[in-house]
Amino acid sequence: MPALMAFTRPVCRALFCAVTLFVSASALAAPPTLAQCHGIKDLAFVAHMDDDLLFMNPDIASNIEAGGCVRVVYLTASDAGEGDGYMLGRERGIRAAYAYMAHKPDQWKEDAGTAGGRSIARFTLQDNPRVQLWHMRLKDPWLGKGWGSLTPLSRTESEPGQSADTLGPYPQVYTREQLIDTLADLIRQYKPTTVRHLDDTMVVPYTQLCWRCAGHGHPDHIASARLVREAMLRVPGNYAETGYIDYPSQERATNLAETEIASKSVIFQHYAWNDYHYCAGPTGCKEPAGPAAAWVQRAYYVSRQDIAPQLYPDGRGGLVVFAAGETNAAVNRWDSSQRRWQSLGGRTSGPLVSFSHADGTAGLMARDPLGGVWANKQRHDGTWQGWQALGGLRVTQIPAVAPRGEAAAVALGYDGVLHWITPSGIDGSWSTWQDLPPLDGATGAPAAARGADGRYVVFASAGAGEIFYTRQLPAAKGHRPEWQGWRRVQAPEAAGGLAAIRNHEDRIELYFRQRGDNHLTKLVEAGDTTDLDMDWSAAADMGMPYIGRPAISADAQGNVVLALLERAGGPLWLVEHGKPVKLDALAASPPAIHIIDGTLYVVARTAGAPQQYQVLSRHDGKWAGTLTLDGVPSTGGGPFATVAARPVDLPNLGANSTNNAVVVRPSPSDPGTLTRERMPTQSSRAATPTTVQ
Repeated sequence: MPALMAFTRPVCRALFCAVTLFVSASALAAPPTLAQCHGIKDLAFVAHMDDDLLFMNPDIASNIEAGGCVRVVYLTASDAGEGDGYMLGRERGIRAAYAYMAHKPDQWKEDAGTAGGRSIARFTLQDNPRVQLWHMRLKDPWLGKGWGSLTPLSRTESEPGQSADTLGPYPQVYTREQLIDTLADLIRQYKPTTVRHLDDTMVVPYTQLCWRCAGHGHPDHIASARLVREAMLRVPGNYAETGYIDYPSQERATNLAETEIASKSVIFQHYAWNDYHYCAGPTGCKEPAGPAAAWVQRAYYVSRQDIAPQLYPDGRGGLVVFAAGETNAAVNRWDSSQRRWQSLGGRTSGPLVSFSHADGTAGLMARDPLGGVWANKQRHDGTWQGWQALGGLRVTQIPAVAPRGEAAAVALGYDGVLHWITPSGIDGSWSTWQDLPPLDGATGAPAAARGADGRYVVFASAGAGEIFYTRQLPAAKGHRPEWQGWRRVQAPEAAGGLAAIRNHEDRIELYFRQRGDNHLTKLVEAGDTTDLDMDWSAAADMGMPYIGRPAISADAQGNVVLALLERAGGPLWLVEHGKPVKLDALAASPPAIHIIDGTLYVVARTAGAPQQYQVLSRHDGKWAGTLTLDGVPSTGGGPFATVAARPVDLPNLGANSTNNAVVVRPSPSDPGTLTRERMPTQSSRAATPTTVQ
């Protein structure tokens, strides 16, 4: 699997080197430690046996291959109303598939685990006890005539006062609240690095869902995901979340490599041989076939329309927009000078990070669904070098880069430690990750800024709302800078949303969301800016609540500018010279901000479908009319690999544009005014084939 080569073997970090590859089943009777799991603890929740194989692979298989721990929880018995016999056959099939993924004999230890005070059937792979399968076994008949009906799980999830009971030797009855309690306890006990679930975002009522209808799923899939997400709210922690598109993935382009499809197909076959609705055994079995043949060729991720875009100047006074595609699950780039979208490939659920290399070219970072970080660098001719894995670390969120275009990043790893990385040269290569000092309870989304002395400062918040900082120490020649121990910033309790930047006085301004009212709050570095003991001004409440992270930048004079989103589907705010102003725009995502040749740009995703971005621009105090970027590519995704950008036609720009595509460019006479330029129609381009760069 080319996209996962950097993680196909366990990484030997100081924490893990003393751990032997194989541990006994008794050693894993208690939840395994991160060291026993080689830094990977996957916890997947699905409704039925085969949902994980069809919709979550190759991700689960890749983590098993990397020596990680994988625990899968099946909420239903998957019996389809046919009783214990069919359920047990499907369980045999799922065990066969996981034994094959682990390259071990199909021999398992069977016992019961406990969560939420309930006994749950548990199977542990004997020769690799890092692999466990838990079966809650909720009965799974249709409660009506089939599609368009409820199931016990979907009825319990959606109707007050309902409950579902189980099959097998551990009889249980679950209400909705008890299901959430049990799922939350499973998360709490296991302490995962990633929680994986199915798609909870479908808005079609359960009783109106239909088989193979465009955009429709299974009620059990949706109900299981909604219950898991509620359980996650009860157990916050340092873990990532990934949701998977299920049936509707067949409506999208194939995005797995041939080797991934072949591997995923064989894994599914091992299951299908034991499920008589698929096959009567290996002989003559032609699975995956029908819709399963489409599902094994694809892996797509749930998008909540709340991912902020990234902005970058194109070097000619134009604006580049980077966005994670909600349909193609890839990294996408729109450039006014090239008048088209480009898919830069990869598979990600976003967000992205852009920055500037020392030679003035653009850089990008993306996070794959396994927590790996990938970087790409633009060449001077505008093409891209291709993706390279920043190996040795898996992260819970995309790294945070220092503002003002500086190529330096900090990220919270699966190990709960913050890590630092910088380029090692102007050719696009990177140094290895550097551990920052331990910070108990560190949460994701740190911030970084370069101080007046040229050394970086990293800010992070802890679980109780404290804000801390660590500062680079002077480095000996030829050595990397070390970091001081974390020091507390005297400030009100924070609820995340950190942003930091050096201002026009060469002092760092730090912004955060104040716990309680969620207001934007500002601190300014005071005293001697070279002192490792940083002093701060009194906290200033800026008066407006916000979600996500603020977009932060500075003009040519160093005056700090912020843009932020008040609430999902709510107004955007601009903060300049300490004064907030509400913009004439509503947005689904936090904004991105950039100042190019004196023109201020604010870009955010609009609410609803399809994926669109509104562009607000101001020059010399005058705002141009809002324009909309749409036509984000629906294809172009695939494994992260060293490939060049693939141009994709931009079919439309703006709600009123129908046949001809339009690009946004600053007006030659007034850079603050964005003008529309007609592109040739598809028919007029037909004689000139698009070339791959």
